[in-house]
Amino acid sequence: MSRRGEAGTAGRAFLAWVAILLLAGLAVWLLSERNARQYFLVAEEGQLLVKRGMLAPYGRQSFKTDDPQLLAAYAFIRPPPGAQLPPEQTFDDRAALDQALYELLARWAREDVAGEKAENLERASGYVARAERLAGISGAQREDLRALRAESGFFEARLLLEKGADALRQARERLRLTAQSASPRAGDAAEALKSVEPALEQLHQTSRLLAPAAPRQLDPPPAAPAPAPAR
Repeated sequence: MSRRGEAGTAGRAFLAWVAILLLAGLAVWLLSERNARQYFLVAEEGQLLVKRGMLAPYGRQSFKTDDPQLLAAYAFIRPPPGAQLPPEQTFDDRAALDQALYELLARWAREDVAGEKAENLERASGYVARAERLAGISGAQREDLRALRAESGFFEARLLLEKGADALRQARERLRLTAQSASPRAGDAAEALKSVEPALEQLHQTSRLLAPAAPRQLDPPPAAPAPAPAR
């Protein structure tokens, strides 16, 4: 082979290697860019964490942002005691992540509201507040969220009324103690009692309207007819 032919072969081989390297680099970049756009929902140590892919073909890290609203939306989530956390999930965009998060938060909130216990209602309110931070939920989920907020709000109002009535009762007892004493504030306390008593009664009536209905007692079965006397 002539020297010119050898040079041509070497040049083509060099160009082939350059093309291979460029294609490999492009593939690495595309994989890295795709991984960086992915979100992950991961269960760790009994909590649910949001993570994001790194700018590398693989790997992920805790969600980081300078936006305090986003940081609050994707902070770790503590599930209700005994709740089973979902298996790890991967999402190609934030909208898909938000919709999956909403389904979990809404389900946990409804379960807590159904129990009607004070500590559970406060936790349900926290789940609803977290759901309201998710910008990418669907239209149907947004409608569902409004209904969930209304349902949760009813029980929250009842709980606040109960706390208010308890606070008023404590205030009444303290005012009564002062009114019956030789304190220079006795007269003011006696006057205040005149307003507290009707307010407490009105609050009591309102709380009764919101109180859970007692379970309906089933009517007893009809008594069996007495046997006919033997002849």
